[in-house]
Amino acid sequence: GMLGAVKPFTTFLVAPIWGAISDGSRNPFFILKLTFLVSLVGQLLVVVSHDYLYITAMVFLTALFNAPVKSLLDSMVMDHLHHRSTYGRLRLWGQLGFGLGSSGVGYLLSKSTDVSWKDSAASLSEAFEESLLKYPALMQKTIKLANTSWKALTGYKLAFFTYAALSVPTWLCIKAFERLDGETKINHDAKAAVPNPTTTTTTVAAKSNNKDKKPIEKESNEKTTSVTRGLLLVLRNPDALLFFFLVLMVGISSGTIENFAYVRIREVGGTGKEMGISRLVSSLAGAPMFWFSGSLGKLLGVDRILVVSLLNYVLRFLIYAGMRNPYHGLPAEALRGLTFAAFWSSCTIYAHKVSPPGLHATMLMLVNAMYGGLGQSLGAIFGGKLQHAV
Repeated sequence: GMLGAVKPFTTFLVAPIWGAISDGSRNPFFILKLTFLVSLVGQLLVVVSHDYLYITAMVFLTALFNAPVKSLLDSMVMDHLHHRSTYGRLRLWGQLGFGLGSSGVGYLLSKSTDVSWKDSAASLSEAFEESLLKYPALMQKTIKLANTSWKALTGYKLAFFTYAALSVPTWLCIKAFERLDGETKINHDAKAAVPNPTTTTTTVAAKSNNKDKKPIEKESNEKTTSVTRGLLLVLRNPDALLFFFLVLMVGISSGTIENFAYVRIREVGGTGKEMGISRLVSSLAGAPMFWFSGSLGKLLGVDRILVVSLLNYVLRFLIYAGMRNPYHGLPAEALRGLTFAAFWSSCTIYAHKVSPPGLHATMLMLVNAMYGGLGQSLGAIFGGKLQHAV
């Protein structure tokens, strides 16, 4: 429980700070690329040692830089959408990717434990080793090292290797999004520079009447609200306070159940295969809900969706408590997908809507801090102590 609380609690502490840095720097892509790469390196370094203090330090480092990644992406996507209610239709692809990745890695983990390699030093066939002699010594050593490293990728090391491999197309997508953002800004500036024929006369008259006045900058309406002033505005808004309180309650429930649901699946005989299938079911159930989340949010309102999310956790707890077979938990996973899709889309749209000018990323970081940070860390600690007591 304590180890599981390191990442969410770190997220709670640093996510709003990253949001303020991003909004203040006006260069979110630099912050995104920096934090993505450093968190990737930290994640891969976790497998170097099995020492508890070392793993805790690497988890902290990863959490420190990974905290703003998802929220920054959400903020930049929301800024490019003409209709914010369509956010869920983009987010559902992440949900599907999460399910496919989890199920795929779960299957690999279940198979990797069955592989019994012979002595790795002599694992290459004699014929293959003879064929290597015609290559330079450095290439021979590289091939042998690659062979040894590949056969060391068993158990959870394989999961980290898969994570690194999947980070490559993710990085390419970030770079493509950055180019698209730059092209969009250039086109916007070009259109703004073209005078509107219907307002030319009015503009000329206005300029002649204000020769001695300083020109008003175009960016005056988009000036960034200071972080302190923005937080004060949020604290004085009762609806926003209730929103963040409910997000916190959902985060605590999520931290309690998400950290120990798969412990429960293992207790009833589950393996990596069943865990992967469970995640796949959750993602498939959430995909259609993400698609209709915009309409659902308008129909029910974000407050009702948050209450339904809390009630969903009660039902999921009951299902996990009564399960006797790993597949008995599939209905609970389907419920997770359905409610999380509606919950996350509604929270993202609402937070972006009520955020002060220039603080969109900061508000989304606050949502992540309350849900994935403070809420899930408290839930992980509470669940760990509860499991230990039982």
